Amino acid sequence: MDINKNRRYPRVASEAQLDIQHPALGVISLKAKNASKGGFFALRGTQILPPVNTEVRVTIKRHTGTINSDPVRMRVAHVSDEGMGLEFI
Repeated sequence: MDINKNRRYPRVASEAQLDIQHPALGVISLKAKNASKGGFFALRGTQILPPVNTEVRVTIKRHTGTINSDPVRMRVAHVSDEGMGLEFI
């Protein structure tokens, strides 16, 4: 199955760690499944996820270290049993 069919931006596999910050939830760390120019899909794990349309701040980490020194603003685009889609805003 082609995960990029009918997508605005092509997805690529990702091993990034996402530290997702929200005042009511604190910081949750999730593993990214894939990434695109539009955002990330983060695997749920055992975490309680913020609802759709929640604005969060995200720090992106790779095995080489933190990619962004200032957290980026993202919006929860969708939530599923597998995880959540995060969209850059």
